[in-house]
Amino acid sequence: MTLTRHKNKTNYMWIWYNPVKVVFGKGSLKSLKELLPEGRVLLVTGRKFVRGSGLINQLEEILKGREWKWFDGVTPEPTWEVAQRLVDVVREKRPDVVLAVGGGSVLDVAKLAAAMRDNPGSVRELIGVKEPFKKKGAKIVAVPTTSGSGSEVTPYCVIMDKEHFKKAPVTSSFCFPDVAIDDPELTYSAPREIARNAGVDALSHCLEAYLSKKASPLVKCIAAEGIKIVFRHLKNAVEGNRRARDSMMLASLYGGLAISCAGAGLVHQMGHALTFLRGYPHGLTMGIYMVPVLEFYGDAIRREISELEEHLGIKHFTGFLYRFLEELGIPKLEELNLTEEEQERTADFVLSRKSIVEVLPVKVSREDIIGIMRGDYV
Repeated sequence: MTLTRHKNKTNYMWIWYNPVKVVFGKGSLKSLKELLPEGRVLLVTGRKFVRGSGLINQLEEILKGREWKWFDGVTPEPTWEVAQRLVDVVREKRPDVVLAVGGGSVLDVAKLAAAMRDNPGSVRELIGVKEPFKKKGAKIVAVPTTSGSGSEVTPYCVIMDKEHFKKAPVTSSFCFPDVAIDDPELTYSAPREIARNAGVDALSHCLEAYLSKKASPLVKCIAAEGIKIVFRHLKNAVEGNRRARDSMMLASLYGGLAISCAGAGLVHQMGHALTFLRGYPHGLTMGIYMVPVLEFYGDAIRREISELEEHLGIKHFTGFLYRFLEELGIPKLEELNLTEEEQERTADFVLSRKSIVEVLPVKVSREDIIGIMRGDYV
């Protein structure tokens, strides 16, 4: 398989940048004590997992002898109000290190709050803004407990504003964590549905990065391998197989690395809108829109799809993906019966995200977006 082809072979320049020190492997949480930067620590978590799993006992042992405080108010699909509360705490307490332990929502909010310690502004006004910060804030250590977001290696902090129908990242190079610890053992207790939705999210990152106009040869290699891992291991991971969950954490990491350079595209934007409209979990919405968007792209991605078919050893990639998602229990778009109002609001949402023009393989109009939801391209 050739992953390095490009239309303009003689004048093709690309950049790879990812400053995160990654420690990967079972039991790697034990390395946190020595890798945690000096100074006061603010531990940031969700409301249930760290307590319910007993992980807090390990963290307390690691933090013994350090000055530290705990913020456990991060919710799934975080709103600007949740993020602003944490920002206010960080600006008041001024920790040297923000230690984020949790899923993608926890990591996103914690990264943003750490960066905003020494930078002005409010969370609400920064949603969707690129590079708003002039300097680094607190140091960031990210410890994911799900295998999906890859947030531990990205500069993105996705925040919602329900009143204004916005869900978009604050993007800053100062939001890259300093250290990421990817310990698959932390995912072993995740329920089936969370493991499934997170895994589909990882798949969406790898696939959208591969199809991005900004995909470099390195992005393509990482993304293609991530897709292969998901196809091979996600079903068993959902059933609780530990070796499969080990592999899915690697796929999640690959997805995060890929989108950190190539970005995500139309699947993510339409999925974000669906989370607003129906309250569905992020990863689930990625699975709902994945095949319809690929069908819409059509001939524009023929070469990339052929490359993936060769790499994966399969025929008819989109059909394979359709069956794969069906077997995972992902609903089909036509089953949702989206109303005309929901279709129009989705189109408004997607077209408001001007930055996706940089990555999509085709130009997208309002009629295209509504056509996807109506099934015009199936």
